[in-house]
Amino acid sequence: MAASSKNPERIVELRQSEVPVPWCDEFEKMISGMNFNTGNSQEMMEYKLATKRKLLSFNDDNIPEGSTLASLKSRRMAVAKEMFGKLGHDVTIEPPFFLLWGCNIFIGNNVYMNREVSIHDNALVTIGDGVLIGPGVCICPGTHAADMQSRRDAQGTSFALPIRIEADCWIGARATILPGVTIGRGATVAAGAVVIKDVEAETLVGGVPARFIRSLKDAST
Repeated sequence: MAASSKNPERIVELRQSEVPVPWCDEFEKMISGMNFNTGNSQEMMEYKLATKRKLLSFNDDNIPEGSTLASLKSRRMAVAKEMFGKLGHDVTIEPPFFLLWGCNIFIGNNVYMNREVSIHDNALVTIGDGVLIGPGVCICPGTHAADMQSRRDAQGTSFALPIRIEADCWIGARATILPGVTIGRGATVAAGAVVIKDVEAETLVGGVPARFIRSLKDAST
């Protein structure tokens, strides 16, 4: 269910962003988990368009003569630095990659994202140090009410809940992380899993919906 009022704590957290944020009433509603509509804000529409341009540049697959893998990565990550709210050291993001805003995504150090990762960041998305994200992973904070009448009453709006992936997690290929989920430190999400609730630290989960498989504490492999 969407929140009924703004959340000062989430707004304060986002003020730590290292890139500009399209602050306005509608954006604060979005970050707070209230129903919102980007079309209600000129600031948000302009910001989203500018982000699309940056994303096109990031995903540019042209390989100029004389390029190296290192130079291609350097060019992409220079663009990424202009998009993400926080971007740590030694981060690799393989193209193609998708996001909505960028300013709502905080990434730690030594993070690796494989190709075709999508982050629909209508809420804060926090990715801790040392996280590995497999190809085709979808991190999706945005949602709607489940019942038809509530969606009609919302009149084209949606809402979103924060997602947090703590340090040293591994998210397997094609996994989906749904709104409001926290994945605890050192957890592993199996390929293709759909995570609908919090995952305890140092556990392995998998399936649709994702369920506990085993503890990873003191694991030798």
